[in-house]
Amino acid sequence: MGKVQFYLFTAMIFALAVAIFAVQNTEKMTIYFLFWQIEEVSTVIVVLASAIGGFLVMFCLGFISGYRKTRIIRLLEAELREMKKIVETDNGGKAVGVDDTSNPGVE
Repeated sequence: MGKVQFYLFTAMIFALAVAIFAVQNTEKMTIYFLFWQIEEVSTVIVVLASAIGGFLVMFCLGFISGYRKTRIIRLLEAELREMKKIVETDNGGKAVGVDDTSNPGVE
């Protein structure tokens, strides 16, 4: 099982557990947050809204992290291309690490 498949499987199990928990807890409740008070809210809505909110936060953080990594990779690839050009011009177009059998004195 690959890494992505493992994460997908784990996410599906978590989603199933949240859904079962939400369906089994259908009582009404009052939510207090700072100065706000919301009365007679179903526990199902609170649980599902919390799970969706957590998913969205993690998705955004993952997207930002992936974007930064992609940008760094592109910058490093461009730097590598520039370094390869410099090495090729310094070596007269010969590849680095290739034995030159026509010139026995050169390593």
